[in-house]
Amino acid sequence: MSDTATKNINALHVAFGVDENYLHPMGVTITSIIENNLALDLVFHVFISAISSVSRARVEQLEGLFNKPVHLHIVDELVDVKDPGAGKGQAYISKAAYLRLLIPEVLKDVSDRVLYLDADILCVGDISGLLRLDIGDTIAAVIRDAGSESKRVGLIRKGQVLSDYFNSGVLYINIPRWITERVSERALEKIADPALNLRYSDQDALNIVLDGKVQFIDRVWNHQYGLTGKLRKGKIGMDVPPSTKFVHFIGPMKPWRSWNPHQSKELFLKYQTLSPWAGECLGDGFTPREIYVYSRFMYRLMFQQGRWLRGLIWYGRFLHKKYMVGY
Repeated sequence: MSDTATKNINALHVAFGVDENYLHPMGVTITSIIENNLALDLVFHVFISAISSVSRARVEQLEGLFNKPVHLHIVDELVDVKDPGAGKGQAYISKAAYLRLLIPEVLKDVSDRVLYLDADILCVGDISGLLRLDIGDTIAAVIRDAGSESKRVGLIRKGQVLSDYFNSGVLYINIPRWITERVSERALEKIADPALNLRYSDQDALNIVLDGKVQFIDRVWNHQYGLTGKLRKGKIGMDVPPSTKFVHFIGPMKPWRSWNPHQSKELFLKYQTLSPWAGECLGDGFTPREIYVYSRFMYRLMFQQGRWLRGLIWYGRFLHKKYMVGY
């Protein structure tokens, strides 16, 4: 594993922006991509502000296990950008989300195209079609956000009228055009603008800056899957179309939570078993705020399903946070 990459214009370059908490899910994401695309020439790029020796060793194992380049790009924390989760009920969104804005500049001498992915995605299909995708002179190929209309309305109230709204978890970026249009710099300006006070910070900012300059592609490339909604309806089986390429687990509920009753956990474990994280315990990694939100959701879900003992355990956690921590 090296910290720099040599030019490979025939490969599909895939980039992630993560912190230590998301290295494990990211490793499973990479494993799922490789396992479903064994013949594809893949090069991975991991952007992170700091990495422990243990995590670095795992990434090295990932590269060695599959014989696919995994390049580490260690960057400084973007200290001048406000915390996207502060005061907005989005504690599960990390500052690492902003690392995606550094990717095009760093990779401009490596490739003209790069696929950016969030780390809460699993690949379930052949993605070689991206190498044949003609995005013309547009800055990126994107997929419409599952809540596009409500998010457009929210921006209209801030004086930002958009023709459409995409989800920024999957971006197939035209690097030269991105740099020419100064997308990263302009997006950071929008994020930092107190008058806008963007609810979905970097995603809103990218939508504002890229409006009318992107190509919308089929949702099979970013099938946004809300586990919260599925579980509330008592649905625990995976139900995605067979043509799906990427399943994107949007929202705070993730498949790698140890208590997750949904079949998505089995899908995650399928690829984890093939990765350097095989045998790793599924974590919960909750912040106090997340414990409050999740425990409230889980005790209600358990009671709804008639799982009274589990429900009481989660209700106890909920009461602890509500009355002892002050939520």
